[in-house]
Amino acid sequence: MMRRKSWQKNLKIAVAALLIIYAVEHILTMNVYLRKPMLFSPLFRVYNQSGSEPHCPSVRLSTRVLPQIALASYPGSGNTWVRHLLQQMTGIATGSIYNDEQLRHNGFPGESLSNGSVVAVKTHNHYAGKDYARAILLIRNPYESMLSLFKLANSNHTGEPSVDRYGKQWGTFTEERIRGYIPLFASWIKLQDVLPIFYDALKQNLTRELVRIKAFLGQSGIKGDVRCALRDSEGHFHRKETGITLEFFYSKKQRMAVNSVIDQMQKMFKDRFENIREDMDTWKL
Repeated sequence: MMRRKSWQKNLKIAVAALLIIYAVEHILTMNVYLRKPMLFSPLFRVYNQSGSEPHCPSVRLSTRVLPQIALASYPGSGNTWVRHLLQQMTGIATGSIYNDEQLRHNGFPGESLSNGSVVAVKTHNHYAGKDYARAILLIRNPYESMLSLFKLANSNHTGEPSVDRYGKQWGTFTEERIRGYIPLFASWIKLQDVLPIFYDALKQNLTRELVRIKAFLGQSGIKGDVRCALRDSEGHFHRKETGITLEFFYSKKQRMAVNSVIDQMQKMFKDRFENIREDMDTWKL
């Protein structure tokens, strides 16, 4: 009798395990089918259909001359992260009109280069009607980008400035930066061949946005493998979350000014691009 009960118990455990496995596989399958956001864990590895890992070459300069593609953004919008994703996906270094030694020696061998040897060139400058035939335009909530830029200017790529920095200096900083947000994007959307990429969309559905970027680069004959970017999607220059809400940093007057900027941005992008998914109203404080 005891042996029969033990056998029945083991059978129930086995059936329960099979049901759990089936449920997980079903969720993953439906997630891919519906193209919904999915969190990637280090426990998951990316394989191709044959079961082998994708071939992801180390980052290098291009051996052929590539078209000039800008990676344009307002400072503090996650440009370094997107550069990392582009490099992982294509195996080709990204360039920059700037010369950041910290980046050059930590995974960005194309830093300071803005020629045909790099897949895209980082710039925070306005579009001047020359130099670039195409552009990837990265857009982030101005509340987040201005705060991120302030931290970079007063610390480094991953650090936090001391509390005393958030005094009068912060107020002057935001006033100056708010004035420059709209003109930057207004200049770049004049370019005929531009791909808008939203920072929040990258965080919510990285696979979908990488597929969009890959298709855009493919039009210039640049190949890439999205799986290579997914395999190492974080990079080394993410700033740690402090847990402090954005409301803490912005006064009522500053919020009114930034919310007005957001309204202008939303109208400008809807007039220029079709099928903009980002609801910029959700950015407001």
